[in-house]
Amino acid sequence: MSYKSLAMSFRIQLGFHAANNEGAGGTNVMEPRRITVGDKEYDGISGEIIRHHILENFVRLCQQHELPLHQRCHGLVPDRGKEPLKQWVQNNKTSLPKKRVQNKDLPLLDPPHYPEVTKELLEQCALCDIGGFLLALEAADDAQGTLKRDSCFEVGWLITEHPAVVNYTQHSAYDPDPEKHNLFVQNMRIGTYGGVLRIDLDRIGFNDWWWLVKNVSKYAIPDAERYKRMWVLLEAIKQWLLSPTFAKQAGWLHHPDGTFEGVIVLSTDGPAPFYSPIKFELEGGDPNRPVIKSNPQYRDIIKQLKEKCGDTLRVEDFSKPDEFKEKMGQIIAELQKGA
Repeated sequence: MSYKSLAMSFRIQLGFHAANNEGAGGTNVMEPRRITVGDKEYDGISGEIIRHHILENFVRLCQQHELPLHQRCHGLVPDRGKEPLKQWVQNNKTSLPKKRVQNKDLPLLDPPHYPEVTKELLEQCALCDIGGFLLALEAADDAQGTLKRDSCFEVGWLITEHPAVVNYTQHSAYDPDPEKHNLFVQNMRIGTYGGVLRIDLDRIGFNDWWWLVKNVSKYAIPDAERYKRMWVLLEAIKQWLLSPTFAKQAGWLHHPDGTFEGVIVLSTDGPAPFYSPIKFELEGGDPNRPVIKSNPQYRDIIKQLKEKCGDTLRVEDFSKPDEFKEKMGQIIAELQKGA
């Protein structure tokens, strides 16, 4: 069966961690990233940092399974794809229009050439395909123009379903010079978090700019390559959820314990639906008392939706790590057959 999208809603308990901080604000106290709702603060872990660590897994798996990567993409650099784009522009500058910049006529990457260069970037690099890019060429690059590709997957913040539980502990940064032996304060948190993510499976390998030029294929790579990138991304997500990685963990590795549950939704008809395991509520209907709470019905709501959607949705739920590993393993195995 050809799936267009996969979504996941999940709850996970993380203990004694310092996963995502806002900085020290000029003090020696490291403050955790928090979300304020009314008069309460909830612990939050940015979806951007989660996505970054999933992509770290993805790059490692690409190397392991021989998926193509641009040279700098092996290091997951932010400007991935820029050097190959600059090279493409220089190789094709005779066919590009010119733009006068700093008394120089520079080749301009214009929309009619977007499909061709995007095809090449997607062929050459699975990370540029999956993770997307925003590449701006400047005078220093001997070119002009911007090329953009949206990520094929999105990750929401992890947010506690209860007010933040934060403890602070004092430490010292050792230095042989007593005058440089500074004290600092580090936070430690514990909580049950709700999270959501979605993958646009049908966008993997898809050339977003195909429509600008006639006779350009919608997909830049063969189906077998597309399915391989799909299951490698799912493997990266599976590995992250079973062993989450964050910032600030060398001496603050979290203790996963207790809650680990969720629901996986696969759709053959457009974006897969998802429903948050947390909910915003006005306590007692009072607009001055907003709170975040757990949403125990989130899996049931998805199952009820599946009944209305029939065969266009497939729903798999899990209540512990081994069930999650089994369900994701089955989906990955199906995609491997497509590859």
